[in-house]
Amino acid sequence: MTATSLERLRSDPGRRVHTNRNLRLAAIGAIGFDMDHTLAIYNTDNFNRLCFELASERLIADRGYPVDIRRVRWDPHAAIRGLVVDKRLGNLLKIDAHGHLTRVRHGGRFLDKEERRRNYPRGRIRIGSDRYRVFDTLFDLPEGCLYAGIVDLMESGLQLDVSWRTLFDDIREVVDTLHADGTLKTRIVADLDRYFLKDPELVATLHRQREAGHRLFLLTNSEVDYTAAVMDHLIGGPTGSWEDLFDLVVCFACKPGFFVARGPGEPVPPGSLPLMPNGRGHCYTGGDAFFLEKTLGFGGDEILYFGDHTYGDILRSKKSVGWRTAMIVPEVAQEAEVLWPLRTERRELADLEQGLEDLVLARDHLAGTQGDPGELARLEKSIAEALGHRARLQRLVRGVLNPHWESVFREGRAASRFGRQIMEFSCIYTARVSNLVNYATDTFFARPPEILPHERWLQTGR
Repeated sequence: MTATSLERLRSDPGRRVHTNRNLRLAAIGAIGFDMDHTLAIYNTDNFNRLCFELASERLIADRGYPVDIRRVRWDPHAAIRGLVVDKRLGNLLKIDAHGHLTRVRHGGRFLDKEERRRNYPRGRIRIGSDRYRVFDTLFDLPEGCLYAGIVDLMESGLQLDVSWRTLFDDIREVVDTLHADGTLKTRIVADLDRYFLKDPELVATLHRQREAGHRLFLLTNSEVDYTAAVMDHLIGGPTGSWEDLFDLVVCFACKPGFFVARGPGEPVPPGSLPLMPNGRGHCYTGGDAFFLEKTLGFGGDEILYFGDHTYGDILRSKKSVGWRTAMIVPEVAQEAEVLWPLRTERRELADLEQGLEDLVLARDHLAGTQGDPGELARLEKSIAEALGHRARLQRLVRGVLNPHWESVFREGRAASRFGRQIMEFSCIYTARVSNLVNYATDTFFARPPEILPHERWLQTGR
């Protein structure tokens, strides 16, 4: 790591790679990448707004919904990754790492504690039931906004003869058709500059890994023509075709099914597409992971795969074929940008939380032993002052996060369900692929030590 890279990582935490399990790049033979939201960075506001508007119009045209649903406006804060849809009650749910419901949104409002208790008496849900749908990918967010908006309209008097379940299933199906019939991709390809953000360091990042001896592959569920158009726009250049950066390209992979045995892929004839002019016979459609490993000459934990999809990319490649996994989480950089300037206040808040716990313990002990009333009164006053200061700091931190859901990674002092999945499923994670350019090509990514509460106390006294 150069001094310049080190300074960048210190000043911009959104450029760091974070480690959940030790990973030695020198032991990796092949590095693979998903395309959408991994190599190809969408302009999420423009893209999600397009999906939202097309889905709304498709509900009107194909499903007979009234034009009144056009009153629902795109809200980029309406949904975040990791939320769960309750199709029976029409709610969006946020769940912490322990499975507890922490926030429930119905239409445009959040349920209070008593309402949550009435709707979910156990405070937990069984996500495996078909009653629920989890927003695992960035592609899911427009659906959440449209669903919450129409639920709000219905609660405000719009007459629709559909259940909450039917409403969500209709939205889900029209979004699928927008992808399947080419409507969405046609609009995107017609204006690539509007829907994608070019990463000026991406090509250099890929070149460095190839020069270090890593074989590179692209593994995407997108069709060949769409893949070629997007990749040519983002990393094509006058000196060579984008496909020359990869030893193998697999399109229409049908992940996560790709990670179980299905047979070899079908070769795409070299030069059959204008945007793949230098085809070397290394582009395929379909196939499976075993075909890919045989073609590249590496398998299992010799392969590192970058993707954004918790299940389709990360969990299945890890569990089914033993690949090492790198999750792309753009929310890391988004939250770092607003939280890093508040690091002093956040440290103060953490210290205050621990100090408040100590004060409460002392008060409860004193009250239980019928101690000095004057000391008890002083403790009560200190607790009240600490609570007031904590509330002010919490408002400051919350004010820079999502106004509805706050952090995508946390809920109070616990990790969110999505945050826990990142820790459990990915070996490393980062905001974008090009963050690798800040690290040597043989870097050993070492996980931080796990510290139990009593060990933390022994180290810090808190």
